[in-house]
Amino acid sequence: MKQDIGYCSNYCTMQSAGSGGAPSAGGSTGITPSSGGSPVTGGGGSPVTSSGGAPVTGSGGSPVISSGGTTAAGGTSAGTGGATGLTPPPAGTNEFDITTSTFQVPAGGEVYECQNFHNPNTQDLAILESDSFMSPGSHHMFVFNDPSFDTDTGQVASCSGTEFHPYLHAAQTPQVQITYPEGVGHSLKSTEGLRILAHYLNSTSGTLNAQVEVKFYTVPASQVQFLAAEMFLNNGTVVVPPGMSTQSRTFSVPYDIKMLNAVSHMHKRGVNFHCTTSSGQLIYDGDQWDEPVATVFNPAMDIAAGSVITWACTYNNTGTTTYTFGESALTNEMCILNAVFYPSAPGSTQGQPLNTVF
Repeated sequence: MKQDIGYCSNYCTMQSAGSGGAPSAGGSTGITPSSGGSPVTGGGGSPVTSSGGAPVTGSGGSPVISSGGTTAAGGTSAGTGGATGLTPPPAGTNEFDITTSTFQVPAGGEVYECQNFHNPNTQDLAILESDSFMSPGSHHMFVFNDPSFDTDTGQVASCSGTEFHPYLHAAQTPQVQITYPEGVGHSLKSTEGLRILAHYLNSTSGTLNAQVEVKFYTVPASQVQFLAAEMFLNNGTVVVPPGMSTQSRTFSVPYDIKMLNAVSHMHKRGVNFHCTTSSGQLIYDGDQWDEPVATVFNPAMDIAAGSVITWACTYNNTGTTTYTFGESALTNEMCILNAVFYPSAPGSTQGQPLNTVF
């Protein structure tokens, strides 16, 4: 399934991919720069119309991209409709790609693989769009950004599934495209390298050959007014006893922000995720532990300084084991809000993430 997390502007028309549209397994490793502004889709490319799927309405009429491909009333984003195509990238942007080496996931196995990449850019950038592609068997992935990752390791290596750093892109479906509204971009400093962390589950009886690719479309940071960052609110003390239970935590927003999108993250026993602000704004509500679909706020949701965000996970534990926080989607649990925002006012908070791990 392809999930779009973004905004439609003068370049946002959903197209279906042609013969060249899908990433090839076993593609080149490392970072691949290319000429800016070229579409990611292959040849052809007729408009995609949504089919099936009832509209899902977010708070204030903001669009929610549904798995059936229909947007909520008042939204402008195109539905996925099961298409594999991508919107054309923003005009005037430069592109660079990172692709992991291939790695194997044994039958019935669960793996966490990481690979580092040197940042080829010599100036601070604003990412206007990022597109990720994960081969079958994926549970989620991150692209972390930190100076300590600024070297090419050349291949994946086993890593911890609870490793965490500031990040540029996250995905819980095989194909995700994130675009930012006009005047906003996600910050990437020239001193920061990149690290892909991929979590895979193989429910088949054969070995999977896996690979992850991410494309970034950028402009110099000086060309945008606002720098976005991630909000990652993690309940690291979650305990799930047998039976039905609900676990919740709170976070106080330190300054006025504009939230662009939000999505849940739970493991196998999660049956509902509900997140609101103290003023009654609905940030997210969903019942999928695997491949949840993000809510997109268009226009962005204004959240005032001092607002308290409460996120709660409801679990149905049908066994006799009590589960605690941890990396495994099968033998541990999680309760996380993953969102993208930008500060409402200029200043030192631009591009700074709001992350908390309890």
